[in-house]
Amino acid sequence: MNISFKWLKDYLDLPVNENELADKMTFAGIEVEKIKNINEELKQIKVSEVRECEKHPNADKLSLCKVFDGNEEHQVVCGAPNCRSGLKVAFAPVGTVFDDFKIKKAKIRGVQSCGMLCSEAELGLSEANDGIFELPEDAPVGENLADFLEKTDTVYEVEITPNRPDLLGMIGVARDLSALFETDIKTPDLTLPEGTGHIYNDLMVENQKSDKCFRYTARMIKNVKVAESPDWLKEKLLAAGLRPVNNIVDITNFVMMEYGHPLHAFDYAEIAKRKIVIRDARENEKFVALGGEEYELNPSDLVIADGQKILALAGIIGGADSGIKDSAVNIVLEAADFDQFSVRRTGNRLKITTDSCYRFERGMSSENADRASRRAVKLILEIAGGELVGGEIDSYRLKKEAKKVSVRMSRIEKILGIKAKKSLIIDYLTRLGLKLESEENGTLCFIIPDYRQDLVREIDLIEEIIRLYGYDNVAIPEPLPEITDKKSFYARRDVADILVENGFFEIINLSFGDYEALDKLKLAEDDRRRKTVKIKNPLGKNSSVMRSTLIPHLLENARYNINHGEKNFKTFELNKVFFDDESKLGKEEWNICGLLTGSVAEPYWKDKDSEIDFYDVKGTVEEILEKYFVMKNLRLSESFEPYFQTGAAAVYEKNNQKIVELGKVDPKICEVFGIEKEIWLFDFNFSALLRMTDCPTAEFKPLPKVPFVQRDLSFVISKQHNFSEIEKAVGEVNPKIIKNVSLFDIYEGNNIEKGAHSLAINIILGSETKNLTDEYINNLLAKIQKKLIDRFSIKMR
Repeated sequence: MNISFKWLKDYLDLPVNENELADKMTFAGIEVEKIKNINEELKQIKVSEVRECEKHPNADKLSLCKVFDGNEEHQVVCGAPNCRSGLKVAFAPVGTVFDDFKIKKAKIRGVQSCGMLCSEAELGLSEANDGIFELPEDAPVGENLADFLEKTDTVYEVEITPNRPDLLGMIGVARDLSALFETDIKTPDLTLPEGTGHIYNDLMVENQKSDKCFRYTARMIKNVKVAESPDWLKEKLLAAGLRPVNNIVDITNFVMMEYGHPLHAFDYAEIAKRKIVIRDARENEKFVALGGEEYELNPSDLVIADGQKILALAGIIGGADSGIKDSAVNIVLEAADFDQFSVRRTGNRLKITTDSCYRFERGMSSENADRASRRAVKLILEIAGGELVGGEIDSYRLKKEAKKVSVRMSRIEKILGIKAKKSLIIDYLTRLGLKLESEENGTLCFIIPDYRQDLVREIDLIEEIIRLYGYDNVAIPEPLPEITDKKSFYARRDVADILVENGFFEIINLSFGDYEALDKLKLAEDDRRRKTVKIKNPLGKNSSVMRSTLIPHLLENARYNINHGEKNFKTFELNKVFFDDESKLGKEEWNICGLLTGSVAEPYWKDKDSEIDFYDVKGTVEEILEKYFVMKNLRLSESFEPYFQTGAAAVYEKNNQKIVELGKVDPKICEVFGIEKEIWLFDFNFSALLRMTDCPTAEFKPLPKVPFVQRDLSFVISKQHNFSEIEKAVGEVNPKIIKNVSLFDIYEGNNIEKGAHSLAINIILGSETKNLTDEYINNLLAKIQKKLIDRFSIKMR
């Protein structure tokens, strides 16, 4: 739809310029897709005077003119019959551009011509091309034509959403802008003069389909004079993208663009038996539309007919014989409200797209039909003359009651985060046409106008308020609220990628579970995972609680796959688990649970087949832990979860907080779940892992300029001490120089006392700025040995 800046100013005083208005409309919900400057090229054209006009020496039908543009005189060859001395004209000097055509100096029949005298058609002002454009005698020479004619305009091409048909007319847009700028709107006076006689003496209307035609009004004007429309009317239609036809048709189109409601004018002489019938089309009934296209209709199509033929396809297009021709004297003006679904169905089936169809299929207001009719009648009487026949025919059987919607001030503040005054809220909504019916206990009740069919709920009014208040006027809260936990989101995505790259398949199960599955895992009665969130209305026993662990479902998935012939696979689930912590909704945490079974890789003739073992599971777990740089901070020890086989499970923890447990599932547990294969599991408390890391991104460092040094230490230590404790103690001696500590050998046997073992560790030492001397390294190793002896009572070997 096109919106004219100049046309809008007929209804309200705009406090902004053309470019500012485009921004304001877009932010207010009327999206401006394109801006066009109408007749901007007329600024190149100058009001000029023909000082001399002589016959061309080499052509009988051409004239040789001297044209003064206010600054200098130009020689121009002109072929117009009305060119003469003393005439004020529209002169296009050399360099003027019309679309892709540029005015240049040229020799015409041997005589130089510098410019062009323009017709109205060449200027795009009308279709008149029988001579050059004659300007008034008092036209100021030297002024550009655009300023003199006041023909320039800015037109906005906008996209109107389907729920806002009220914005399909200039007054609807002006109403929205009046609320936005808090200025009054000026609407046309719709008072009609008293007519002569009564329309019932000349016309009958029979509405057979009130379920498809909610309202049908008809008014009659006699003795009109069909002629060309005045310039102001043609100018507005052209700005709206419509082609002027004649004054009657142009008025109906003008009112459609003004009020957003389509109208249709019939030549009364073409209405057979002086009767209009709104009915369904008959099977295979033929209809010839304006333009001569013939359509075959069916009973689902609504038509406007007379006693013999179809006059129009309701809400879509008029018939070829019923249009207003120059010979028309008496006219009948139709204003109606048709069912939007019926119009859309017929328009789509017949592939007809018109401005009328575009509006009706979005839903029109029955009340607006009368306003549009009154406006058109007044304009016809002013422009085309004639006498209004008294009364009107109005078929309006299903009149709708006005809707009422309430809005709470407290709700406005909660949703929008603004503390707007009540008076401002009332002013916004009343300027949109709503009427305040009552005000009680902070609740405002409004009567919704007929043209705002989209306002049905409280949230709709709140949306209107923020639209007018301005989204950019809402204060930004500090700190900004997080809609999504980005840290958790990206971490979960990264871990899923790691597992998939390692050959795992992701599984997603329902978050409902069976409480008895916890018994199958032999969880202790005081285990936190037994504090489940109960479902009040479960679908069955298998979905009676929210899951507190992902393990049972993964084991059930494994049984299903094994029973269907899959022997080697890796699966994982990354999902939430739930715990009853006596809060209203319970506590949620992210867990990752993985299951491995069968061979490490697919069988290959060259390689020996190897089954998945503890170190395969541990490698996958440590890859995830290393992703978050937390390996040095974790302690690895034996896990005593009841569902793991004794001596074949481990746990990584920090400060007694378990991060991940991994191991081989006890065969007895597998048997309870119907599995006869060896199963390995890992179970991450992913929320706990995220709490202890900032999810750092990888940083690239240059290679060291000086070589690092490696030293080995071998010592006997009690088995009660974990390697992670030793690693931490060594690193604390000099964190900047000690780059890495790794275990490369464990020995138990001869000469090693009971309850102890011999460990061999490798220590990497290095500095980014200097070479380490032997003396420095030996002193550092002595400090490491002393610390290990003092803390763990080691014996060097």
